[in-house]
Amino acid sequence: MVNRHLQTTEDLSAFIAHLDAAGELCRVHAVVDPLLEIAAITDYVCKRPGGGTALLFEQPAGAHFRVATNLFGSTGRLCRALGITALDELTRRLGHLLDLLPVGDFGSLDPGLEQLFEFKRFTPHTCNEPDADLQQMMPPDLTRIPFLQNWQEDGSSEGFPRYLTLPQVYTVDPEGGTANCGMYRVQLRGCRSAAIQWKPGSGGARHAEQYRQAGTKMPVAIVLGGAPAALFCALLPLPGALDELTFAGFLGGAPLTTVPCRTVPLRVPRGAELVIEGYVDPAVLVTEGPFGNHTGSYSAAAPAPLLEVTAIDHRPGAIVPATIVGPPPMEDCWMAQVWERLLLAFLRKLLPDIVDIHFPPEWVFHQSAIISLEKPGPAMVRNCAGELWRLPWFAAARILVFIDAGTGPATPQHAAWRTINLTDLTHDMFRDPKTGRLAVDGTGCRHPRTKPGRGDDMASHLTSRWKEYRIP
Repeated sequence: MVNRHLQTTEDLSAFIAHLDAAGELCRVHAVVDPLLEIAAITDYVCKRPGGGTALLFEQPAGAHFRVATNLFGSTGRLCRALGITALDELTRRLGHLLDLLPVGDFGSLDPGLEQLFEFKRFTPHTCNEPDADLQQMMPPDLTRIPFLQNWQEDGSSEGFPRYLTLPQVYTVDPEGGTANCGMYRVQLRGCRSAAIQWKPGSGGARHAEQYRQAGTKMPVAIVLGGAPAALFCALLPLPGALDELTFAGFLGGAPLTTVPCRTVPLRVPRGAELVIEGYVDPAVLVTEGPFGNHTGSYSAAAPAPLLEVTAIDHRPGAIVPATIVGPPPMEDCWMAQVWERLLLAFLRKLLPDIVDIHFPPEWVFHQSAIISLEKPGPAMVRNCAGELWRLPWFAAARILVFIDAGTGPATPQHAAWRTINLTDLTHDMFRDPKTGRLAVDGTGCRHPRTKPGRGDDMASHLTSRWKEYRIP
């Protein structure tokens, strides 16, 4: 596939320059405080129609590095970041790749993809020399970097309010196998320490448990910046143990190049703005949080392992990428569209009756979705809900709403209209008996279609004589 806007193996600085040239960037030259003020400005801008502009804060108070926010807060900027013209291209590209696999289940997706030449050719190239564009911070000091406090009570349990919110966190198992790249909440704790809150069930959490059982410290590298495709792959819940950096190469259309870290036995993609290295002792825990999130409330303070920093490398004049999470619309609602389009390709492989899927911004972080089906019947809806509930992607889905693809798009407006007007709450609303998760059959497939007034019948009576009535 040809990248029409940006070679996605380029770095964050190149992407920001591209946004600037396209009129998608607002440079803030005034001195702005990383404590709450940058977040407040970003929150105001990203809630504008269309997501507002990207922001580059040239003078964060008390720091020599710049801060960029809302970089991916619109469909247009997502496409520019990934070198595509429309997000549906992601569904088509991944779909073509998955078509090369035999029909299988969820557990066969990652080993199947990893055996395909069309996927393996995006395996990262290795360079044994350090990234020449980076210089070492001596001594390493996290407090020199303008990490943000986003909400008033962030980190208030122990008085550490600053967080890294767009980190790519690299770990590897004790045997030195395939590295994991994930995006986890990282709390600044001091000049050379930070807390990392692993997501339950994530690759990082799995590695941390392996090191805990082995009784050894775990090497960790945190990357800020670099290729946008790598950042998205840190965020995506890819199936199984699928290698994030190979998938990033596939997503960007060209393999990444990895370089060795300075003080830990890990490799990271070349082109980062900052690389923070260190070791986590899984047996040493601190209290991290609370942290303001997308629900409009705070995640409770909880135990988290402590990272002891051994080195910090950075570009001269590095740009620190950051995001603000809170009640939608926010930047992360736009970023979720990338996963929505990729997930659709995976789901079509596993459940061919699925035509489309949509995560409403207000639902997305609870794995809830509107799902359109091809010619659904009552049994199909219930079977599809059961299959989705068995997938880890929908393990916490609070509600799934099913609609008939032939009646309209998988939008909140259409789904709401169908659900309120055509569902029989006695039969069309059902729960997962084990967890209480809810599904709604909004397809109308239980209702007779011969009665006048049904939506499907009304459509056939609409006139198409626009020219006769001089209506454009």
